[in-house]
Amino acid sequence: MKKRLIGFAALILMLGVCLLPVTGAAHAEENSPAGLYFGADGTLTVLILADLQETQFTTALVISGATQVMRDYPADLIVLLGDQLEGSSPVLRLGNGAKNTQDALRTLLAPIAESGIPFVVVFGNHDYEAPLSIKEQVKIYESYDNCIAVSYGSNSTKDGAFALPVYPEESGQNGMVLYFFDSGSYLTNGDYDTVSAEQVAWYNEQSASFKSENDGQALPSVAFCHIPVPEVYELLTQVPKGTKGALKGVGVGKGKYYVPNEETVFAGEINEAPCPSSENYGLFDAFLANGDVFLTVNGHDHINSFIGSVEGIDIANAPGSTYTSYGAQDVRGVRLFRFSEHNVRDYETLHVRYSDYNTPASFGFLRYYFSTTTGIYNAVKVGVSILILFATLIVTIVILAVKAKKRRLNPVEFVPNGEFDEEAEAPDQNSPNGL
Repeated sequence: MKKRLIGFAALILMLGVCLLPVTGAAHAEENSPAGLYFGADGTLTVLILADLQETQFTTALVISGATQVMRDYPADLIVLLGDQLEGSSPVLRLGNGAKNTQDALRTLLAPIAESGIPFVVVFGNHDYEAPLSIKEQVKIYESYDNCIAVSYGSNSTKDGAFALPVYPEESGQNGMVLYFFDSGSYLTNGDYDTVSAEQVAWYNEQSASFKSENDGQALPSVAFCHIPVPEVYELLTQVPKGTKGALKGVGVGKGKYYVPNEETVFAGEINEAPCPSSENYGLFDAFLANGDVFLTVNGHDHINSFIGSVEGIDIANAPGSTYTSYGAQDVRGVRLFRFSEHNVRDYETLHVRYSDYNTPASFGFLRYYFSTTTGIYNAVKVGVSILILFATLIVTIVILAVKAKKRRLNPVEFVPNGEFDEEAEAPDQNSPNGL
């Protein structure tokens, strides 16, 4: 089924209807903390923030980008799609690591809390590496009034999965379901983890239950997790090593080389090799068997922003929203999805780039450079700059010390009036008495 990219006219319509006083967000808060409602116009808009990867020194750029996108593209639900934290960064461990992590999350959540838009959270591999446990991170998220669900939270399974039914405006019957899965961190062999077998079993049970409630018909559903499903490599074509533009596979694609398949990728671009797990517990196969999930959305690969189709199921990679970790100016931003209760599977989507708001000129060239990872991580830039300044200081001190020493060894003779007496420096060789 052909999916529509949101165009200019649709954007105007979306902005207008999202500003109506009755929205899915309002219903979610008033009627059901574990569900959402389509708005008065029959639509649900979901905004994806993926891979923020921040420390306690949160850059103003990421806050600016998120705030302005939320203002210009009002959503009914915000999804924090994992790697909210740059968990492995030594910066988070300067002093009190737990407090630094709390500060980072509070700063990132401030504009979301102010917006009042309901939000949900799944975790990414780097969140597990932070100097604050996932359990404690959950407490921070759940302390916000507009947080409606978190992996491992009160509305989640013990394995980190949860589901949000979306109800039509004037009916108690489900219109669609949003599934959220925790994809873990790393396997013992160092590869990325994936959605567990226990979560797959839970999904099968949920899917069957929703189908039973829907008169035996599969309920249209969307799945979210941080690390992509291994089947993402079916969107690429294997090629010989050395092929121009070939990407070196990761996880299930390890040891092989690929190029994007233009016949299966219908939106955006694959700019880096997808990084799924080398393990596969059958989540995608379960989607196919149950016939309900028509779209799965992941983050993880920052400079990828694409949507492709595998056996009738769309696989979407949301762009990285980070300025601290690696990214690209023409990709960094968010992706929005808009679903209609009248035809849920025929969704609309839009990639909004932060470069539409934040530029080196508007932010200040030097400040922008030291706030944005472009090839070199920000911490490396700062570290190298400190070393350069320190080395410059040492060289300056040495030069001044050498000059001072030379002055002591070669004193300059001055006459009483302070003027330099050139004739007093050496005897007049033409004078008979040498004076």
